[in-house]
Amino acid sequence: MSNKYLNKTYTNKQGLNYKIVHYNTYYDITILFDSGYIKSATMKEVKRNAIKDKLSPSVYGVGIVGIRYNTKVDGKHTTEYGTWKNMLRRCYSEKCRHKFQSYDYCTVSENFKKYSYFYEWVNKQVGFNSVDDMGNIFQLDKDLLSKGNKIYSETTCVFLPLEINIALAIKDSKHKKFHVGVRKNRNKYEVTCCINSKSTYLGLFNTEIEAFNAYKQAKENYLKQLAEKWKDQIDERAYNALMNYKIEMTD
Repeated sequence: MSNKYLNKTYTNKQGLNYKIVHYNTYYDITILFDSGYIKSATMKEVKRNAIKDKLSPSVYGVGIVGIRYNTKVDGKHTTEYGTWKNMLRRCYSEKCRHKFQSYDYCTVSENFKKYSYFYEWVNKQVGFNSVDDMGNIFQLDKDLLSKGNKIYSETTCVFLPLEINIALAIKDSKHKKFHVGVRKNRNKYEVTCCINSKSTYLGLFNTEIEAFNAYKQAKENYLKQLAEKWKDQIDERAYNALMNYKIEMTD
């Protein structure tokens, strides 16, 4: 009975081929992928096409899980794997990029496409697995160290508390024809700025440049305050970037 399964080519849901090279029982077989990955499995998994090749780019078409580190502990995804997979999703999931256009053209470095590399890198980072007073886990950020950056890599990423991420991410003005933070109010220019996760009114000004400068000063001062508040819990690179952060008219 087992001979009919041996060396027959099967294809999983990702389109990757493998063969059954050992058949002991229906619940005890050994399979070999074209990549060289060997795995113990069951015929039930084979019939469900549920077997993944950990040596092939099976996560969003680019991520290689590898065999060095577990992706689950006690049936739950590890924080390392969840962080890694979410990073890949933001860059390579069409559904995600369609919903969040800020991720258009974002990519992941070749090193970060390997879970084993990312796992080892992330466990050396300041802020990884840290939580704020509200229980929010620190988030992986690629923009602070290099403004406008589109690549997740070991030289561009740091972990930030939600409060800092909100301060950096929110665009206070949706009126793109004016400078950031500024909108027209009759014959004057009104300014609001996101401070402490809330829209704060800064006043009315006669010219757009005056209004922008008020926004720029308030925002940069707020980021410096956040840098000092979180100094002991964030990467030194993040602290320095916040202290030197410059708001531009085109932000």
